[in-house]
Amino acid sequence: MRTQKTQYYKDPLNDDFTKAQVKMKHLPENFRYLHKGLVYYVFSCFLYYVIAIPVLWLVGKIGWSFRVVGAKKIRKAHLRHGYFLYGNHTSVGDGMFAPTVITNPRKSFLVCSREAVSIPGIRYLEVMLGAMPLPETPKQTEKFIEAISHRYYVGNPIIIFPEAHIWPYCTRIRPFPETSFTYPAQLGAPVFAMCTTYEEHWIFKFRKPRPVVHVSDPIYPDMSKTLKERTKLLREAVYGYMVDVSSSFENVEYIRYLPLKDDEKK
Repeated sequence: MRTQKTQYYKDPLNDDFTKAQVKMKHLPENFRYLHKGLVYYVFSCFLYYVIAIPVLWLVGKIGWSFRVVGAKKIRKAHLRHGYFLYGNHTSVGDGMFAPTVITNPRKSFLVCSREAVSIPGIRYLEVMLGAMPLPETPKQTEKFIEAISHRYYVGNPIIIFPEAHIWPYCTRIRPFPETSFTYPAQLGAPVFAMCTTYEEHWIFKFRKPRPVVHVSDPIYPDMSKTLKERTKLLREAVYGYMVDVSSSFENVEYIRYLPLKDDEKK
């Protein structure tokens, strides 16, 4: 399949090419990251397992025809607690592929931007389904870190897309900071990398390429090193895996991303 479109970018760290632009709303100062009530727990589990997961699986299979390679690596690790799952961000479907196949049957939680929970009327439904928006204030940050720790120790997977912004069908790995790797480095938690590549449909070649999600072996932080060192090492291991996978597998370039020249950025 030949490249059908060229997309130019200015900033590989901050440009976002999603079609839907949502106006960001600030979180309430007392935003709750943890809900421990029984009624809330039962309703959120019903919403997640009975409604969301089956629907998202069907949408993912019909709309994207995605497939996953290596999900058994997580089960074979026999983890007592949860784990962190890091992936490249190449479609709005990224958030549904992992919960429906990779992390299932454990309920996963997704660290997301505040824009993701700014759609009027559905913020609390998204939170029930596992959305964890990034905090804004010191008070929210304290609650956010407490929630991350709680989710890990009770056995929940935590999904993070360190590239932060969606570049549809991007076949290379963009640079991303170490910031989000502090959580597993502090907790001594296992980390898995997932890298999405794209392949042509064997039969429906007229369709857009379908995503293939590759899962790494577990990566453990070296607790004998300082927090800064093991954070950096986790980031390098995840980034290295993503680069290796994206470059070594047959990866169909449906959209080509090229940098703007310096005079065009002005």
